[in-house]
Amino acid sequence: MAQAQDFQDGDTLLRLEDIHMYFGKVAALAGVSLEVKKGEIHSIIGPNGAGKTVMMNCINGLYKPQKGNIYFKGNQINHLRPYQRAELGISRTFQKIELFGGMTVLDNIRLGRHIHLKSGILSGSVYVGKTRNEEIESRRLIEEEIIDLLEIEDIRDKTVHMLPYGLQ
Repeated sequence: MAQAQDFQDGDTLLRLEDIHMYFGKVAALAGVSLEVKKGEIHSIIGPNGAGKTVMMNCINGLYKPQKGNIYFKGNQINHLRPYQRAELGISRTFQKIELFGGMTVLDNIRLGRHIHLKSGILSGSVYVGKTRNEEIESRRLIEEEIIDLLEIEDIRDKTVHMLPYGLQ
């Protein structure tokens, strides 16, 4: 797979070609194509039943289209499972948020980041060497970059269920 640093603004990151998805005889998607370049932001707008969620589920791997191809960074990803796509950086959010209410904002972010860690259960239980360094780097990334980007320094240590829904 190509690395993220190989891509510049304007390069195609995600491409859908002629995607078809049926549920029985109902065509949820019929010939959908889309290209998203690095640095672009897209919105998917349509009435209920138009196929917006079906398209997102095809992209993230929850659904496998009956026809068409999906490419990420130039590589065809139709065969990849959702967790493998998440490891590449493809994920989605839901309208109803699913957080661990009894944990802090920071802990919820850490849990969301765990998929990017390379250590396994055995090396993680020892917590030395590469595993320890990886955890330290992950914490630094979360605490210095993600928290700053989201501008949530003042609520990072708050328990999630105590926050207003909009802040969650």
